[in-house]
Amino acid sequence: MLISADEAVARLDRGDLVALPTETVYGLAGLALSPETVKKIFALKGRSSTNPLIIHLADLKSAEKLAVFNNLARQVCKVFWPGPLTIVLTKKTCVPNEITGGGNTVAIRSPLHPLFREILKTLGKPLAAPSANPSNRTSPTQASHIKELFGSDCPPTVDGGNCKFGLESTVLDLSAGKPRILRYGPITPEEIENVLSIPVQTPLPERLTNNQPSKSPGSEKLHYAPRTPFFLHQTIEEIRLNRPSSEDLLLLPQKSDLPKDMDWLSSRTLYFSFHGKPEEIAFNLYKTLIQADKRNAQRLLALLPNTNTELCLAIRDRMTRACNRNGSIAKN
Repeated sequence: MLISADEAVARLDRGDLVALPTETVYGLAGLALSPETVKKIFALKGRSSTNPLIIHLADLKSAEKLAVFNNLARQVCKVFWPGPLTIVLTKKTCVPNEITGGGNTVAIRSPLHPLFREILKTLGKPLAAPSANPSNRTSPTQASHIKELFGSDCPPTVDGGNCKFGLESTVLDLSAGKPRILRYGPITPEEIENVLSIPVQTPLPERLTNNQPSKSPGSEKLHYAPRTPFFLHQTIEEIRLNRPSSEDLLLLPQKSDLPKDMDWLSSRTLYFSFHGKPEEIAFNLYKTLIQADKRNAQRLLALLPNTNTELCLAIRDRMTRACNRNGSIAKN
């Protein structure tokens, strides 16, 4: 069911959940400081209670009420907020443990999307808003995707059009010592280093027990996954070795990636972009995976983009996590 921004505010204010557009992906929004509402988000998504949620708020002033800020955090917020950058800081006592997965840090960001910002301003309260999908499934970048993902459990949705970036926000840990990327996203490490004038560390491998909270969402081994078994390949030759058939579907970064001798699979091929630009691939990534799931293929055989850019780190991260249910990364 599609609803207006005014109706979304009314529903949110009484503790209901609403799907809202952001510049990254659509979020499943609810009152961030209400433990009961936060529990509803976890229940609808089927999400692990140790997997934290991001709090969305209007500005730096609002954020300072919820987290212990330092100079580095203020620097990046002044440059990248509002926008697709989430920062992790030590939480204040007003932040419920339910939203942080029981940890002592909180992830916060100020979204750029005008509809989300309008709702935040009218509501006057921070919102939790993980991606509006069942846990570990492909993230929605259009309002119609949410119905396809949730089916009869679909929450009321505000249609804000296509998401600008198509990938979840960059997550930057500033809670202890040196800055560290916890999740790659639209804001690159280089951009952050240019602002802070110090090196930014790359993500560490997750070594969490089942009961140990993470600092960042999107750090699970399995995430962003389609239903169809999904296999990743470094080269077209690897796809050939997997012996694609008319029951499979190829997913390629751009149209020129399909060799002439495999043209018989052209009707069984989807492309993430026309020219192979990282921004185009990111924008179309989840939309293409959701489209591929509708084709009832036996397997999805995907080629990883090899463009040497920092944005490709985020794209490859999402694709790698998406293949961990039924697929695997082909080895050279």
